[in-house]
Amino acid sequence: MLTDTFTNSWSDAAQSALLRPVQNWLVEHPVMGWLVGHPLWTLGLSVIGLLLFAGLWSAIARLTEGFWLALVRLPFQLSGWIFGAVSGLLVRQWAKPPTPGDGGDRLKEIVARLETLQTEQEALLGEMRELLGTRGGEG
Repeated sequence: MLTDTFTNSWSDAAQSALLRPVQNWLVEHPVMGWLVGHPLWTLGLSVIGLLLFAGLWSAIARLTEGFWLALVRLPFQLSGWIFGAVSGLLVRQWAKPPTPGDGGDRLKEIVARLETLQTEQEALLGEMRELLGTRGGEG
């Protein structure tokens, strides 16, 4: 009998030592006390909280994905801009329009020669049509 009272008093002391801080905290936070008293509401609010957290997590993931993709594309874009600028400078330097003193006379000669060749080509085509026409008439 003495051991039963000793065990009961010891278990009561242990329970009060462990439960008293929890009970005090629930008294200080009545919303949490209400949630502990209503487990279905707690479950529903937990599910809603998890869904909201999942949405926040996916939004953060999309934001960081865009950041990392932009960071990966940056060297390629920079090299494209640098290559474009350098090639533009080289084209401007090497493709200068001809001035009259350094090749304008040669251009005039080339254009005149092409015009002469074009008139000669037209004359030869006309002669070929005549020959083909007379040959077609004989046959």
